[in-house]
Amino acid sequence: MNYKSYGDLSEDIAAAMFRVQGKGYDLVVGIPRSGMIPASMIALGLHIDVVGLPDFLANQPLKTRMRRKAEGQPSATWDAQKVLLVDDCVVTGRTIQAARDAIPDGCPCTIDTLAIYADPAGRKNVDIAFITLESPHAFQWNLFNPAMLSRACVDIDGVLCVDPTPHQNDDGERYIAFLNNAEPLFLPYGRIGCLVTNRLEKYRSHTEAWLKQQGIEYDRLVMLDLPSQKKRQSQGDRSMHKSLFYRNSEYTFFIESKTWQAVRIARTSGKPVYCCENNRVYTATDSTSTRTGPRVYAKSLLRAMKRRILSSLPHPIKAALKARGKTQKA
Repeated sequence: MNYKSYGDLSEDIAAAMFRVQGKGYDLVVGIPRSGMIPASMIALGLHIDVVGLPDFLANQPLKTRMRRKAEGQPSATWDAQKVLLVDDCVVTGRTIQAARDAIPDGCPCTIDTLAIYADPAGRKNVDIAFITLESPHAFQWNLFNPAMLSRACVDIDGVLCVDPTPHQNDDGERYIAFLNNAEPLFLPYGRIGCLVTNRLEKYRSHTEAWLKQQGIEYDRLVMLDLPSQKKRQSQGDRSMHKSLFYRNSEYTFFIESKTWQAVRIARTSGKPVYCCENNRVYTATDSTSTRTGPRVYAKSLLRAMKRRILSSLPHPIKAALKARGKTQKA
């Protein structure tokens, strides 16, 4: 599966901006909703206005910050001479074509269509395609939409709600209070195929009540059938429960909260796993070490903090610290 994050989107647009620079465009139109973010990025790069498709169809006045009027700049959407109609991706071309068909015949603008990502078979459906991206693919900005969720397994803690603190995670009254009142994190739009969690089966009623309270719909809820937190901890690898279910299921995508679990689930199941912790998709062939648990993450975080602190120090102090370090090693 080909995955693109918000960071990838920004980098891919920046690398391909030469394709639209100096071509005479004076307005960018984004196709809601997925086309609005790339449309805004492109408009900023071209220093021109951006609007959504509904405003363009209604020939609305342009009221953005770019309207510090210069000679010849359009004051309404149809005053633009050359328009770039943008969506995030194209496969069949139906969405782009529907947008073009919605534009009234009386609109005098010259319109070019652009997709940031195009399936090889879909390139012919747009005038400009920045990047060829084979299907199947997944985008960070669309992970929680109905099309993805219906075929996905989704973790609960760290995804749909915040993780319990060590104080709350007592396998008793404090934990039950957490389950009943957990703060939502990423609430989905649409029905989830299957919720797969390491929560114990004895907490099913509390979990179901919270999901209902948040309006989260799902087909299945798979929990860990063990009597206690202590017994769960004695089992060792907490990712195995999720991995085995995912591997033997018909679901094709997993959304997990923790990096180290995402890596192991992907390797055991042989299927892709998206990690909310670092906005990355892991696969069975991923080269990332499985030694990515909390201790390793904490050590890498401390190293990064040390580098940042050192970089901010005056040069004489940095030189003295380096000299001291060499002396200690000797």
